Amino acid sequence: MKGSELLVKSMKREGVKDLFGIPGLYNMPLYDSFIEDVESGELRHILMRHEQAAAHAADGYARATGRPGVLTATAGPGVTNIVTGLITAYQDSSPVVAITGAVNRSAMGKLSFQESDTLGVSFPVTKYAVEVKTIEEIPVWVKNAFYIASTGRPGPVVVDVPRDIQMEDIENVNYPETTNLHYRPFQTVVDKDRVRQMALNLMKAEKPVLLVGTGVVWANATNEVLKLSEFLGCPVVSTLPGKSAIPADYPLYVGAMGYYGRAEASMVALESDLLLAIGARFSDRTFTSYDEMKDTKKIFMSINLDPTDFSKGIKPDVSMAGNARVLLQELLNALSVMGHKKANYAWNRRINELKDYYSQYSHPPDDGYMRPWQILKALREALPRDAIMTTGVGQHQMWAETHWENLEPRSFFSSTGMGTMGFGLPSAMGAKVGRPDKVVVDYDGDGSFMMTGNNLATAVDEHIPVIAVVNDNRTLGLVRQVQDMFQNKRIVGVDYGNSPNIMKYAESFGADAFEAHNYSDIMEYVRTAIRENVPTVIRVPVDKEELALPTLPPGGKLSEVIVSDPRKNNKN
Repeated sequence: MKGSELLVKSMKREGVKDLFGIPGLYNMPLYDSFIEDVESGELRHILMRHEQAAAHAADGYARATGRPGVLTATAGPGVTNIVTGLITAYQDSSPVVAITGAVNRSAMGKLSFQESDTLGVSFPVTKYAVEVKTIEEIPVWVKNAFYIASTGRPGPVVVDVPRDIQMEDIENVNYPETTNLHYRPFQTVVDKDRVRQMALNLMKAEKPVLLVGTGVVWANATNEVLKLSEFLGCPVVSTLPGKSAIPADYPLYVGAMGYYGRAEASMVALESDLLLAIGARFSDRTFTSYDEMKDTKKIFMSINLDPTDFSKGIKPDVSMAGNARVLLQELLNALSVMGHKKANYAWNRRINELKDYYSQYSHPPDDGYMRPWQILKALREALPRDAIMTTGVGQHQMWAETHWENLEPRSFFSSTGMGTMGFGLPSAMGAKVGRPDKVVVDYDGDGSFMMTGNNLATAVDEHIPVIAVVNDNRTLGLVRQVQDMFQNKRIVGVDYGNSPNIMKYAESFGADAFEAHNYSDIMEYVRTAIRENVPTVIRVPVDKEELALPTLPPGGKLSEVIVSDPRKNNKN
């Protein structure tokens, strides 16, 4: 058996069914070894049009299924091209396994053709990276890679396999039944004293709030969060990626808070006297000023799998390290012993006041152009409840943060930690490959869409029926907005010309293409795309003067939120 065959068998033993990638000289033996598996349907290889997109597709696959997404790339530019996708997955705690080819061991360190320091470029942007040294190590490190990627705090792992090892022969193979490495995932520690202290603080608090993040998704802890919220009668806010954890129609869910989050959600977090973060970091995108939060004198508590997060940003008064689902159940048990919490009508009334006040700014009427909030409302009406939405990065992403109503867990994915333009389309394709039973929509902007739009060719060739709804305003909207609002209208380097024509661009790949002129068109074309079940692009023209609101001034505090267009001489 060749090393490349052993590599394929080892991946299959880990349950791999789908593989995103592009072949090259140094991973070509791997491709030669899985041709029969592809022909039989045991494996599916999706030929992407750029390695970055392969990484994003694997990432979307992982987020949609909860299982590691797998990609492959050759040495040199293949490896360097996946770096952006790897750091995107790393920042957002997504389990991805990258199998990369390397130059022959005898050629290493000699500036050989396409030689790259794969470990050097991978270590800073992954959870782990390893170079296989011998053919016997292949099954060991494949098993280790999947274990590392999917346990503890999920993340990307790179396994680099030199070409000569892939071509080498082996007779006796020992497939490991368990992992053998120094890595140990973060453990869940149930400290009864801390559980009781957390429960007591929640019972005493007059204005508690729960902040949920990505950790709730990976722990499958949505039901436990909702039970805790219902028991306490307290509101829930989320980080941007935490939107995927809470159904938008849950009555006590206020929305995503932070830099571009819903103003009422940020105000609820500010005015609370206790904030319990569950599976969420106290990140600078959620809490734009740590001093502002500390000045509120509230109690900060945290449940997080990664204990190192407790020392970042805001140090919690009470913390518990471990799986959110397990620890929330312990907390619920402790609270049930203490009895029911008395309803706090004043806090609930204040939350409703905040919702009512900010609602006057969140749904501006049409002024000759289609409004983002109504575009997203039309999409919500046309899509099934369990539809998955991915986004690119830009204004459209911020509009989705505040206006998209995802109704099921694991149904909203965006590049939030890294803010990677081009994430939307390939991640949607990966999600659709992983969950073919779901309708998958990429809600995108023209700038972000064009970064990886060439992968429409893959969607057509591979029959991956994703729907891309592209907000076309001929500009890099979010950058333009900052220049317009905070740089004295010195707008430079952001506006596009008329190229490309999004419709013709989509059609050139063989995708269906529609142009929406009103909200009814959006609903009609989405329903047509679902019915026809083919890759589809829907162009939605948006005014380049449209702002993503709420927002903050650069370096601003949550209390300095801007909720209406300051260019219209509105004092609010």
